[in-house]
Amino acid sequence: MRIIALNARDLKALSSGVRINILKKLNTGSKTLRNLSEELNLPKSTVHENLAVLVESGFVEKVNVGNKWVHYRLTEKGKAILSGTKVVLILSLAILNCTAGIAEIYISLRSSHAGGNLKGTSFSAQNAVFGLLLLLSGTLLLFYLFYSLFYSKYHNR
Repeated sequence: MRIIALNARDLKALSSGVRINILKKLNTGSKTLRNLSEELNLPKSTVHENLAVLVESGFVEKVNVGNKWVHYRLTEKGKAILSGTKVVLILSLAILNCTAGIAEIYISLRSSHAGGNLKGTSFSAQNAVFGLLLLLSGTLLLFYLFYSLFYSKYHNR
């Protein structure tokens, strides 16, 4: 798996829905400004402005194909952003948080039933609350993942 370092400029570039949609359109192949404008149903000036940000951040590159039209295409960095890396990362974090939360709750409850003498541990409400928070955050990450997958599948056509 390739690791991509993102800086503040990259995060800013990815914070716009218009720019994300441009990246998705370019994922099917290189396109001109006019093609993108028509496909996205946006003014050329808006698309041009957002393309400039994507070019500056290194997600998109300009390609001159020998005629007067400039084409835009994804760079390797742009392709990597659109790959399934996000899904794997969110799923891994969700599973890790849920597992850690369950373990923390189990240890807290087990130590309370052992009278607080389970190998030097004692029951702490803070441990149980921390476990619940980990479990909750893992569950929320799973909901976010499934929501974003299904939302993008049915609403970004």
